[in-house]
Amino acid sequence: MRFLYDIFFILFAIGYLPVMLLKGKFHRDLAQRFGFLPGGVLALRSPLWIHAVSVGEAAVAAQLAAKIKEKAPDIPVVVSTTTVTGNEMITRLGKDSVDGIFYYPLDISFIVDRVIRALRPRMYVMIETELWPNLISRMEKNGIPVALVNGRISDSSFGNYMRIRPVIRGVLDKIGLFCTQSEQDRERIVRMGACAEKTAVTGSMKFDETGGRQGEEAFDRSAIGIGKEDKVIMAGSTHFPEEHDLVDIFTEIYDEHPEARLVIVPRHIERCGAIKIYIEKAGFRCALFSDIAAGGKVPDGGVILVDTIGHLRRLYSAADIVFVGGSIARKGGQNPIEAARWKKPVIFGPNMGNFRQVAEMLTGSGGAVRVEDKEHLKSVILDLLKDGRERGMIAEKAFGVIQSNSGATERTADRVLDVLRNAG
Repeated sequence: MRFLYDIFFILFAIGYLPVMLLKGKFHRDLAQRFGFLPGGVLALRSPLWIHAVSVGEAAVAAQLAAKIKEKAPDIPVVVSTTTVTGNEMITRLGKDSVDGIFYYPLDISFIVDRVIRALRPRMYVMIETELWPNLISRMEKNGIPVALVNGRISDSSFGNYMRIRPVIRGVLDKIGLFCTQSEQDRERIVRMGACAEKTAVTGSMKFDETGGRQGEEAFDRSAIGIGKEDKVIMAGSTHFPEEHDLVDIFTEIYDEHPEARLVIVPRHIERCGAIKIYIEKAGFRCALFSDIAAGGKVPDGGVILVDTIGHLRRLYSAADIVFVGGSIARKGGQNPIEAARWKKPVIFGPNMGNFRQVAEMLTGSGGAVRVEDKEHLKSVILDLLKDGRERGMIAEKAFGVIQSNSGATERTADRVLDVLRNAG
């Protein structure tokens, strides 16, 4: 089975090379994915290894690393990521708590073995649900404890995992600790095959991104041509056709509220070209975020289209109203916490399966508005533009949900350190 998996993964990797080339994903550190780790990482003695895929998980990894270092300062901590943006995020946020950063190795037996021999980790911790069979199996064989933290099993992922339950159960059996975001996540991972005694509900660490915002400062609105009296409608992590819906809505909103500004941050920036065409066909001038950052100006009445990666978390701070994408489109919704932590009124559609618990907490407290469709979204935005007091009330309640659910990072760090102490 392991041999067949390796063959499949190697063929997949070879087939994916042209895609990486076309998407510009080749970079100077790509050799790390083949097991050639940086010297600074290899020089560390028996580090705790945390894996985070991309930007969102990297922010969580930085929090967890900081808490572990606070409680056990002598333990070196390294973090791996899969994406360039994740690597950049952990480099920035983890500068005071992370001792080494590298790109995650491909899950091929000889590459995984090379990395484990070279790194000699004392423990492996994966953020959310990154289940790579070879690496997890080799960790167990080498007596290295494995933990899955901030675990979240979305509706679609659960269905897919249950279809291959006999395979996934064998992987889960090798993991010694599961810290999940909710009781539903815990129940699902047990149904997938995890031992119930190894599970604990510790909450979502993303709720802890409050207060100092992990060292992030609010975005300067004037830097993107937004005045003090302007009202910014920020649409984050949008999917097709949500951008079209928002532009259509904005054509009506702008006639009534010329102080309104629309900022669209698509989930996949390769779609920006098509989105820009649609914006201009609707009669608006479209300013690309990359051009603004290079010194360009935003035309009056223009729509700002963010064509770069890694800015959304801070950009939310510049908003007056936030729409969370992937929620009218049937994509399961994106993370509403990132907007709520900046005390912003949040709107999302009916499809929030990826963040069901958080969405229910926010709507239940009055900290978010759930809309059913495009017309309902327009109605809510118009109401909020007219009523600053209502915007403020929703924002305060949203932030209250964040505060009342904080502490997951500390609970998770305690569980991880308990495993280390018991393993020692």
